[in-house]
Amino acid sequence: MNCTAMLFLNKKKIEAKSKLDGNLASIPVYIMEIKKATMGGDFEVNGSFLPVHELTLMSEGQGKVVELEVNTGNIVQSGQVLAELDDVLIKSQLALANASLEKARADLKKYEGLLKADAISGQQVEDIRLALIKAETDVTILKKQLDFTTIKAPIQGTITRRYVEKGSLLMPGSPVVDIVDVSHLKFMANVAESEVVQIHTGHQIQLTTTLFPGIKYAGTVVSVGVKADDARRFPVEIEMVNDAANPLKAGMFGTAVFGSGTAHEALLIPRGSIVGSIKNPKIYIVLNNRAILRDIRIGSANDHEVEVLDGLKEGDFVVTSGQINLDNNATVRVVNNK
Repeated sequence: MNCTAMLFLNKKKIEAKSKLDGNLASIPVYIMEIKKATMGGDFEVNGSFLPVHELTLMSEGQGKVVELEVNTGNIVQSGQVLAELDDVLIKSQLALANASLEKARADLKKYEGLLKADAISGQQVEDIRLALIKAETDVTILKKQLDFTTIKAPIQGTITRRYVEKGSLLMPGSPVVDIVDVSHLKFMANVAESEVVQIHTGHQIQLTTTLFPGIKYAGTVVSVGVKADDARRFPVEIEMVNDAANPLKAGMFGTAVFGSGTAHEALLIPRGSIVGSIKNPKIYIVLNNRAILRDIRIGSANDHEVEVLDGLKEGDFVVTSGQINLDNNATVRVVNNK
């Protein structure tokens, strides 16, 4: 018997055994009937902590780095010197510009005296006066360029990345360091349309994180979005002072607890029944022993339940367990009602 025939017979045996086991006939699932229930006034929204102040410091001057005062991880204060550029050439040019400025001032004084004696024309005085203005401008520009050779931190924070080394050649616009200030953090959350109307600027909000169980952080709503994203959720920004005893880091996840809502009747489903992301939530309903994948729109949520605003109706049977094995229109076998 050749290999092809053997593979064919083995496939037939596997299929026959699977049918006997019921694996191909139906997929076992748990379901629950959707009914309206009262959802509490408090609601929670997940989000992430971001720094209030974060920037990439760019060089405004040009030259070789001759002194470098910081490393990645250093904490710096506003105005602290981070690096020094070679300033020998600029100082020489500034000395020459200052000498030219003094000469222009003396020339103007002399020519104004000659003009009073009618020894020269008014045009010659105007030319000297223009030369004085140019000399003053040259000195101002070179002083500013000299200031740019000392690179200072514009904000307090932590150096999270350093782009230069001692000896590096910088040009205006070259990145020097990334600075992140985590003494204050902002919590960014996307809130459902049914919830956003209950949130206003100035509201005091409690923030929690799984990193420090039981610790609550006080936050203040500083911005409520006026435009929804594709999932019809609105951005809400909450600012907080970081806790020195239990410090949070930028990029960590957390939960905002809003207590300004009112209890209301809603269609509720278990959070675990959702397939896909919160941005594009889907669920399986069971209809005539088949699993039908359906898009839904969600509203308020808590630790265990999610409010469904659209896509379901009371009396639908939702798959609460076993959906990981399902495809749309798959035949299912209800194990029991949950």
